[in-house]
Amino acid sequence: MKTKKISLFGAILVGCLLVFVLCLPLLSTMKHSTTAQAAGTTSPDTKNASGKIIQIGLLQLMSHPSLDDIRQGIYDGLANRGYKDGENIKIDYQNGQGDQTLLKTISDQFVADKKDYLVGITTTGAQALANSAQNSIPLIFSAASDPKGSGLVKDNDKPGVNVTGVADHNPVEEQLKFLKQVLPNAKRLGIIYSSSSQNMAELLGEVRTLAPKYDLTLKEATITTTNELAQVAEQLAEDVDVVFAPNDNTIASAMPTLASACNAHKVPVIPAVDRMVAEGGLATVGLNQRQFGLDTANIVADLIEGKKAADYPVVFTNKLETVINSKVATELGIKIPQDIMAKAKDASKE
Repeated sequence: MKTKKISLFGAILVGCLLVFVLCLPLLSTMKHSTTAQAAGTTSPDTKNASGKIIQIGLLQLMSHPSLDDIRQGIYDGLANRGYKDGENIKIDYQNGQGDQTLLKTISDQFVADKKDYLVGITTTGAQALANSAQNSIPLIFSAASDPKGSGLVKDNDKPGVNVTGVADHNPVEEQLKFLKQVLPNAKRLGIIYSSSSQNMAELLGEVRTLAPKYDLTLKEATITTTNELAQVAEQLAEDVDVVFAPNDNTIASAMPTLASACNAHKVPVIPAVDRMVAEGGLATVGLNQRQFGLDTANIVADLIEGKKAADYPVVFTNKLETVINSKVATELGIKIPQDIMAKAKDASKE
C-alpha cells in the first residue's frame, strides 16, 4: 500500500512538471505583450535625446486674472499634446510681480539652470528671458503685443532668432464697432492706460485714427501706478460717455477699481479682453485669454518634437468672443441689443 501511494505521488509530480514546461512559451508571450502595451501608453517624444524629463521655465509678468488664464491655457494645452507637468515635463513657474529686477533675477536663474525651453507671458516677461538667454535656449512668448517692434523677433513670418510665440493684437476696429452697437448714443470716448506701458503706441494710434469714423471724440488719461487709478478714472468718467480699457497689464491688474469708479458715475467700461468683463466691465468682443495659452502650448510641443524657433512663424491669435455682464448692464440701466445677447457669453453667470 505504501509503495502504491509513493508511485501515485510521483506520477502527479511528473504531470505537474510537464504542464509547467508546456506553458512556458505562453507565459513568455503574455509578459512580452504586457510590456509592449505599457510602452505604448507613453506619449511620443516626451523626453529629450538624453532621456531626461524636459525642463521648462515659465515666467509670468505679474498675477491678474487675464494672465492667469493664459498660464492655465499653457498647462492645459501641453497636457492635450501629451506633455503633463510632473510626469514627462517639469514646469518651473515663476511670477515676476511686475518688478524688472525680479524678472531679470528669475530669467538669469532659468538660464543658469539650463532649462530646455523658456516661456514668457507678456512682452515684458519675454524680453527679460530673451536678454538673459541670448538665443542659447528656445524661447516662446505668449501674448506679446508687437513681437517685431519690441525686438523679440526679426520678422513675424520667419523670426530668424531662437524665439517665436503668440502675438496679442487688439482688434480695435471690431471693438469700436461693437461699442457703438451696444451704446449707439455714445459720443465721448475715454481711454485710460499706464504711461510706462511699452505696448500702447500701436493700439493708441489705431484708436486715435478710428474714433472719428465711429463718431467718437477721444479723451485720454494716464496713470503711473495703480494707486492713482481710482482718482484718475473718476475724473475721466465725469467727461466721457464710455471708457475703453485696453489690454494694458497695469490697468488689467486693477480692473475692479476702474470698473467701480466708472460704474459709480453710470459710465460703462468696454474692456479689451474677456476676463475684464467678469471684473466689472459691461461687454466686449475680445480676445480669449485662455486661447493665447493653448496656442502657446502648441508651439512649445512643436518645438519639443523637432521644429525650430527661428523658422516658426509668429502665431496671431484671432479667436474673438462676445462677452457681456448682464449684472452690470442692469445696474447701469443699459439694455444690450437682443442679437448681441443671443450670441454672447454672460460673465456674471459663470
